[in-house]
Amino acid sequence: MSSSLTRVAPLAQTSARSLAGIAAALTAVAIWSCYFLSLRLGALSPLGTLDLTLFRYALPGLMLLPLAIRRRQRLLAVSPVWLAGMALGAGIPFFLLGAVGMGLAPVAHGSTLIPGSAPLWVTALAVVVFAQPLPGWRALGLVAIGVGVVCLLAGGWYDSSSLLVGQGMFVLSSVMWAVFTISVRQSGLSPIEATAAVTVPNGVAIAAVVIVLEATGTGGLSLDRVAFEEWVTQLLVQGVLVGIGSGLMMGAAIARLGAEATSALGSLTPVAATLLAWWALDETISAATALGIALVMGGVVAASGLVKWRRSVPGAPAQAAP
Repeated sequence: MSSSLTRVAPLAQTSARSLAGIAAALTAVAIWSCYFLSLRLGALSPLGTLDLTLFRYALPGLMLLPLAIRRRQRLLAVSPVWLAGMALGAGIPFFLLGAVGMGLAPVAHGSTLIPGSAPLWVTALAVVVFAQPLPGWRALGLVAIGVGVVCLLAGGWYDSSSLLVGQGMFVLSSVMWAVFTISVRQSGLSPIEATAAVTVPNGVAIAAVVIVLEATGTGGLSLDRVAFEEWVTQLLVQGVLVGIGSGLMMGAAIARLGAEATSALGSLTPVAATLLAWWALDETISAATALGIALVMGGVVAASGLVKWRRSVPGAPAQAAP
């Protein structure tokens, strides 16, 4: 990869920007918790994966198409590497891995392995590709996150081969999310532009697939087999709340905190999603799961640099991260 691509984009940082970034990241955590619950409910209902994929990308893609056209010069000025990293990293392949995997594993596993382990992949890419340093406080936090992930999943590793397949899909999805996170950081696009870079091409692609399948009669949507209230709820959650809201919040957090700190804060998602699934779906929380939650939370505090940030002088510049 050329030096121009591996050069870390500058990140201006102040206490106010840090607070705004943390708020945006935590809002994204809340949205993603609802997203994983929605995926699980969709996997357990007659609603097909094709329907969910269409909801996830076609609606927000249509809503952001005018903006993408107006700002096409700015979008096309971004390196194709970062555009592809965003479009694929958070696009249809990422979504399908999570959606299919959610039919094989519970919410706690998906929400842990996708955003929960993403800081490990983001940091690995930052160190290997961008030659970024790995401070001791961040390394300690990442170790805690890794141990927490193992504890959260330990109870189900020996249950069935299908569970292992689902977990493998979640791991691949997490790697793709890490690529997306770094691509957004390096692209220099605003949150709304980054969201358009993901949803517009993926929306066009999934709409074309649906049209071809419906025209040839080889498959299609399953909305006629699902109650109106159910698929409309999924449409709003996947298309509006996740499709646009999560992209805006993640983009805002990455621009203010950097990719590594944002992905570390995103590790709170398994905590919130597991508790939400326990409340809404009666999914059990074992002792290993509870220990994992505690370790992930502690690891998030360390790996995100929140303790380091609180000790810094207000307004002092922070080290840039990809």
